[in-house]
Amino acid sequence: MSDILLGHAYFLKYDIIERRVMKPYPPLGILYLSAFLKREGFSVDVFDATFRDFGDFEATVKRVRPQIVGLYANIITRDNVLRLAQIAKANGVEFVLAGGPDASEWCDHYFANGVDIIGISEGELTLQELIPWLQQKGMKDIEHVRGIVFLKDGRVHRTPPRQAITNLDSLPWPDRDALNMEEYFRAWKSHHGESSVSLITARGCPFHCAWCSSEVFGHTHRQRSPKDVVDEMLMLKQRYKPDIMWISDDVLTINKKWTHEFVREVKTRNAQHPYECLSRVDLVDYDILKGLRDTGCFRIWYGAESGSQKILDSMRKGTTVAQVREAARITQEVGMQAGFFILLGYPDETTADIRMTIDFLKETRPDVVGTSVAFPIKGTEFYQRVEKRVMPNENWSSRNQNKLLFKGKYPRLYYWFAVRWLVKEVNVNKMWRMKKRPYSRILTESVKAGVARLGVAAVGATSFYRSQA
Repeated sequence: MSDILLGHAYFLKYDIIERRVMKPYPPLGILYLSAFLKREGFSVDVFDATFRDFGDFEATVKRVRPQIVGLYANIITRDNVLRLAQIAKANGVEFVLAGGPDASEWCDHYFANGVDIIGISEGELTLQELIPWLQQKGMKDIEHVRGIVFLKDGRVHRTPPRQAITNLDSLPWPDRDALNMEEYFRAWKSHHGESSVSLITARGCPFHCAWCSSEVFGHTHRQRSPKDVVDEMLMLKQRYKPDIMWISDDVLTINKKWTHEFVREVKTRNAQHPYECLSRVDLVDYDILKGLRDTGCFRIWYGAESGSQKILDSMRKGTTVAQVREAARITQEVGMQAGFFILLGYPDETTADIRMTIDFLKETRPDVVGTSVAFPIKGTEFYQRVEKRVMPNENWSSRNQNKLLFKGKYPRLYYWFAVRWLVKEVNVNKMWRMKKRPYSRILTESVKAGVARLGVAAVGATSFYRSQA
């Protein structure tokens, strides 16, 4: 019997979009917890849901017979987590814990479906105290454990927050031995002919974008030492021999001094390896980008979000369209790809703003573009703004990604057309710039772009007239 069974609820088989993209990564969050708890002497099992099903979880619970199950929960996996909690309880699990960015904001849903305790913020130190407490005392005097939410006498109780871990080098690397990494490599290679591994260098983000949740790591920024990061990169290269890596920090280049030290560490130790990462357009310059390129970085993703300054300001993004333009220019100038994330559906956005975004993408020519429709995460400024318009009984999942889940300026169908209009028109523009132009494909995609643009116009006009009626 394990001290705890850790798991997550992201099932690839139910994610229609990701099955097409097929770039799955291991759940580093619970792997960090597993590594830490094992080092502290706990017996830990891990259920990796990515390539599994609900039946596999039930079989694991029956085999392991844990007294405690800990589940990572986010917006996408909420419904799945609730189902796993019910399965755990039905199979004799005494205590079900939930953590992650979603559970504490929606605690009533979690408590109603079998979850006993919800962890706030990062979980290593909380679990280190909580596991033996539950084993010895159960729920008695549980209010003395910091950093948790629980239900007592029908009321929700929150204990004082636990101090964040400041020395990230003190944490062991993720427990990748707890899962089958080859499954991830096979999935990647089957669609892309290459494999990839992920790592993180920091926790927390100091910025306050209106739509972004900081529920787990907060607005602090704590970073591992460049040496520790490069040590892990070299281990990953030697052990798994991946074709590329993914540094999945929210913003890699927050600390300019750290970034330069990281570049020097990689070069000194010949640790260069192809990787991609995320950053902000106001936190890069020529020297930083050239340094990252020299360490193996081949693509940087930026949260461009919109080509309309009005929308960026409404998002409290803290960046300008001019900064996005300049970051893309320099990134490509030093020989790297620039990736843009674009967010449609913000409350102030009009068709003219979407047109501006399309024109901006055609002007700046990012190498890759990812699009999504705004989703209000509870606890954020954006959620507070649209709370009264959030559609009940809706959740962001593989069933409704890129659907508007609140009553916005335009209906859902409008954004269905808007996403396609943007993607098709930008792709057509890109094809026209090719040396060997695929004319038949240009024609096909142009027609689709035109249909989508007409759909935007028609649905937009209909919603306008209804609002005036």
